[in-house]
Parts: sequence; C-alpha cells; structure tokens
Amino acid sequence: MQIIKLELNNKVMSSNCYLLIKNSECIVLDPGFEDNTLYNYLNNNKLNVTKVLLTHGHYDHWTGLEKLLKLYPKATLYANSLDEYFFDKNSFTKYYPKIDVDLLNKTEIDLLGHNFKIIKTPGHSNGSVSFYFNKLLFSGDVLFFSSIGRYDLYGGNLTTLLNSINELMKLPSETIVYSGHGRPTTLAFEKANNPFLK
Repeated sequence: MQIIKLELNNKVMSSNCYLLIKNSECIVLDPGFEDNTLYNYLNNNKLNVTKVLLTHGHYDHWTGLEKLLKLYPKATLYANSLDEYFFDKNSFTKYYPKIDVDLLNKTEIDLLGHNFKIIKTPGHSNGSVSFYFNKLLFSGDVLFFSSIGRYDLYGGNLTTLLNSINELMKLPSETIVYSGHGRPTTLAFEKANNPFLK
C-alpha cells in the first residue's frame, strides 16, 4: 500500500489529503478543498477511487468532495454522523454530503485488504475519528506535529481532546502520525516534545 500526501488549498488556508493506493485502486482521506491538485493526480495516475473517508466534518476537510464524487460516482463515503451538523451549517458551499457508511458505531474498516481500526477521538469535534493500521495513524485535526487540534469550535472540548490523545498514545511509540495539517510526526516525538501534552 502506497501513501501519498497532497496539500490542498483555497485562497485562505490549506489542508492535507491522503491517498491510499494499491495497484489502480485508491482510497481518498479528507478531500479538503476543491483543488485540481487532487483531481489531476488521480487522473494522471489512472486511479480509481472506491472509498472516501472523512476524519471529521469541518469544511476544510471535505469541500472538494462534491467534484470528487461527480468524477467517481461509485465511490462510497464513510463519515461519522455526529458531525453532519457541519454539512448543514457550512457557508462555503451549498453541497450537503450524503454519508453512505456511518462510522458512529463501527470499530474497524477494510481498506485495500488491510484492517484499519477506527478510533473515536472527539474533542476537536464531536464526531472526530482517527484511522490506525500497522503503526500508521491518520489523526485528522486531533494531533499535530508539536501541537493539538483546536477545541474552541462547536463540539470542541479541551478535556475531551486530551483524553482522546491519551488513547492514541497507547499505540506503539514508533507509530507515524499523518495529520490534517502540517508535517507527519511520530507518537514518540509527541510524547517527548509536544508542549500541550506536558
């Protein structure tokens, strides 16, 4: 399985989108903004998107979804329904995503033949989830390099967020963390250096 990180931009900010690839099959994790960087990469590499996963409902992680699903109408959307609130309240697009598979009560998911653990990680939003497999962690906006997610938005709570991060810290220390913004890190580095976790 190959992991590709794409930084998707609008005129104000950027977010990380991850592609999980095996042969020509592709899973898209957090299709960020409507940025041709994503669509061109998929087309140029002749990839077939079969699943799209959202770590949470904030607009900067899914507003590229409408065009993506038009290009790949058979792709299945996986998200936590606790964050559907953000689809309705989003002022940046009138598009309302339809969740095909609700992650609310699921604990694992098959991605490209690998069994990924779905870890509920509220605190940045009520429905935030992280995906873990074989010392690879996609943490959304819960944990960053030397930082943690915001907790001042709707559904955010610092105590809840820190509890979620503490659960992630039970994973192997050498686990690589792929965050929703910024560079990758490891749980070992964050345990030793993250000022918010002291």
